[in-house]
Amino acid sequence: MQMTANMMRALSPNGPEPALPEQRELVDHATLYVETHFAEKITLEGAAQALLVSQSALQQTFHNKLGVSFYRFVTQRRLIAAKNLILEGRPLTSVGEQVGFSDHSTFYRAFQKEYGISPSQYRKLQAGAGG
Repeated sequence: MQMTANMMRALSPNGPEPALPEQRELVDHATLYVETHFAEKITLEGAAQALLVSQSALQQTFHNKLGVSFYRFVTQRRLIAAKNLILEGRPLTSVGEQVGFSDHSTFYRAFQKEYGISPSQYRKLQAGAGG
């Protein structure tokens, strides 16, 4: 979980900003929340309530410290989990729902947008690389 947070900070276009201790703690708690709930329906409102902060504070923390919106972070975390399930051989029609996407078409579009290939193309490429 800490690795995911560090990865997102490193991917920030301007590099990670030095964080105040309370901001650092919020980032860590928020990434842990996403890590443990990504397969469920996650909203900014629900996450803010669970973390006892305002929605704007949570959104600003993600934007300022990780360089992405809260929802973008959630989507990226879900897509990472989806890639792992695809490599495990799970049916493509159910992978998206297993990682929290509302339906297969939403998952497919997000995967295609993020990686430039479809989930089935990803599976084929990985099978070819491993075999």
